[in-house]
Amino acid sequence: MNDYLESVYTEELYRIPVKTTIIITQPWTDLKETEKELLSKITEVLRQRIDPKLGLTSFAIVSVPSLDLSTWIERPERVIYFGPAIKGLNPYEVIQADRTKMVLSENLADLIPNEASRSKLWQALQQLFSS
Repeated sequence: MNDYLESVYTEELYRIPVKTTIIITQPWTDLKETEKELLSKITEVLRQRIDPKLGLTSFAIVSVPSLDLSTWIERPERVIYFGPAIKGLNPYEVIQADRTKMVLSENLADLIPNEASRSKLWQALQQLFSS
């Protein structure tokens, strides 16, 4: 039966990797301009300094009320989470959950005035994209 399928479907199949997913916990329309600008700067810096192959379509921005990847059908390889702290998970560290690597950060609004947190986030993102 398998030989039959291979002769009928002769194309090679490729696994298209899921994009790096940025998770925010509030709707996009509720973000202030300063928060959108920070998010834009983060993705631009990732493209320029870490991986020039990352294009505009390399990131998917998803708005969900909480981080629960167990409900996702297709899990991304990398997640960057901006939202409330999650009990038991350390922010600004690369966390491995099955095949997904992620970095957790505080909300964008809290991140804007916090230089120390932005620096920790940058270090974590460098690790996330180098591994």
